[in-house]
Amino acid sequence: MALRCFILFAVFAVKGYGDTLDAIRQQFEIYHRNPGEIEILSIDDLEKIDNVLKRTEAKRLTVRKELDKQSATQSKKTLPSPLLAEGYAVPFIHYVAVERAFAKRSLQQGKTDDAMQSIQYIYRLADELSESGSLDLRTVAALVRLQTLETVQSLLQNPYCQREHHQLLYTLFDEQINRVADKTIWIRYREEGKQFFEETARNGFDKTVSPDMLKKLSDRNVLNEYKRAPVEHVALDQSVFHQVMSAVIESCELPFYRRQPILQHLNKELRERRGKASEPVFALLLLQDVSEAMRLFAQEQTGNEMAYLALSVALHGPSRRKTMNFLTGNEYEFRLIPNGIMCTYEGNVKPFYVPYR
Repeated sequence: MALRCFILFAVFAVKGYGDTLDAIRQQFEIYHRNPGEIEILSIDDLEKIDNVLKRTEAKRLTVRKELDKQSATQSKKTLPSPLLAEGYAVPFIHYVAVERAFAKRSLQQGKTDDAMQSIQYIYRLADELSESGSLDLRTVAALVRLQTLETVQSLLQNPYCQREHHQLLYTLFDEQINRVADKTIWIRYREEGKQFFEETARNGFDKTVSPDMLKKLSDRNVLNEYKRAPVEHVALDQSVFHQVMSAVIESCELPFYRRQPILQHLNKELRERRGKASEPVFALLLLQDVSEAMRLFAQEQTGNEMAYLALSVALHGPSRRKTMNFLTGNEYEFRLIPNGIMCTYEGNVKPFYVPYR
């Protein structure tokens, strides 16, 4: 995964979301420790895929029970300081891979209801990840939602797909398009950064940052400077981080295509700080993936909107209301093609197609 959090000092254990996500993670953690089996799902050997699905069935059903249990919970708590260890999110990705493979096999067997259930559980997990408070898990949720659009397309184009499946998906995407506000996750991330710098000022960065990150920093010959005046350096890092994150949060009032000049300016400023004697190393590390994450979230929103709008037109007919793409600023286009509707926009490589039912 290209995007990830890399400052590793928080322990993931708390009532609410933490309990549910940890219980889910434990089911598929074994495949992170022993990689190889999940990768079989991406090849074309049907017998091997069926064997993996059989071996993971009990775990897949256990995850579904956990998600059902969480959906019934009225009180939910966000996770404290969720700057997670590298690899923490992998078991969630493996669960999604299994559900998508199960959905694919279900569609091959004409079992559209089973495929629909897999899709619903994947999006339910994505909601849990989004609402955890962790930028790392919010990123995983966005990747999962974008990947699962392919599974949704396969379901819609399956000859056994019925209008009731269209309606279920329409409701699902109606809920998704306004599920998570950009601003919330960035406010949380600014707070996490503040906590990190406070911890670093108290205990020193060698006790706060992961061994892997310390090695990377040692390779860049920047640690000696920090060791000579750690408090001053932490104050500089915290100041830079806070200023940039405040500008990022303020930019969330704009659609993504109007944020781009702001993000480009911020990235230019950060590049200019690299290599200087007073380089705010940790601030730059915490900030290096912000623009990429923002773009990913915009792509996610666009994908959800395309699916929703295409289903809306297929179910209820064309609308006169203009709909602007959050990512590019272009208008969505609806093309009537034989037996269906296609939603697209300029520059989009994968239009969303909904056959009429």
